[in-house]
Amino acid sequence: MQPSQKPSRISIILAFAAVYIIWGSTYLGIKYAIQTIPPLLMSGVRYFIAGLIVYLIAISTGAPAPKKIHWRNTFIIGALLVLMGNGGVALAESLIPSGIASLIVCSVPMWFALFGWLFFNKGKPRALTIAGIILGFIGIIILVGPKNIFHIGQGINLSGVMIIITGSMGWSIGSLYVSKAKLPENHLTTIGMQMLCGGFLLTVAGLVKGEYQQVHYESISSHSILAMIYLITFGSIIAFSAYSWLLRVVSPALVSTYAYVNPVIAIFLGWLFLHETIDKYTVIGSVFIVFALILITSQKPLAREEAPE
Repeated sequence: MQPSQKPSRISIILAFAAVYIIWGSTYLGIKYAIQTIPPLLMSGVRYFIAGLIVYLIAISTGAPAPKKIHWRNTFIIGALLVLMGNGGVALAESLIPSGIASLIVCSVPMWFALFGWLFFNKGKPRALTIAGIILGFIGIIILVGPKNIFHIGQGINLSGVMIIITGSMGWSIGSLYVSKAKLPENHLTTIGMQMLCGGFLLTVAGLVKGEYQQVHYESISSHSILAMIYLITFGSIIAFSAYSWLLRVVSPALVSTYAYVNPVIAIFLGWLFLHETIDKYTVIGSVFIVFALILITSQKPLAREEAPE
């Protein structure tokens, strides 16, 4: 459901700036947070607290109580965006460098194009879009490194790669679903509900995985605590809220362009603070992925009547 009043240009620009810049830095924040806090429980607490704050703000400012169908839809969105998407990033970052994780998340526009066509009536991708999808997958293969594909256990952890690819697929489906789902008129209510549901699911997943056995409160570092505070305030309340709002006021394909900027910031910060390596596979794979994104996001899908049988 679209808001009744057209948003201002400046509000859209500020929302994009938050998604572009802040989310690029959250990869570093996650890396610090999971140094002494298990990834799924860290993410669950992060999103549950952020969601509760946003939801209480919405209700206290007069937003109407959500209906049952709103909770059902935001539960689905929370599972796809927060549990699979953000939870997948946190879990993967316990296995692979933050910069590599951000580059693999670049696959999001590819999944947008593919799933939008297959499941959301967005039209068949054009030839250049299909070429971009193929180039993107080649870029990911180069990024991981051919030796890592054929020799499991050497170099980049393939389990981490598969986790983040699966999470990116879930994120893309969830983002497309947002534009179609029946949600509360008040966008703060919607955002708070999504994060509450996702945070709850992440916490359950962490408990099922047995992460509670890895929690040692006396060993939690100040770096992890500060990173959590940053992720809650900037990564979730500000940037995630901006992303969720943008999905309702502009096209999902346009919103997915955040994947251009995030890796640049994430790789630079990972190199600067964590001394992560930037090798030839990172550079060449990045070129392929960025070129693929340009092809994908510059093309409009074929309308149904244009699409060849």
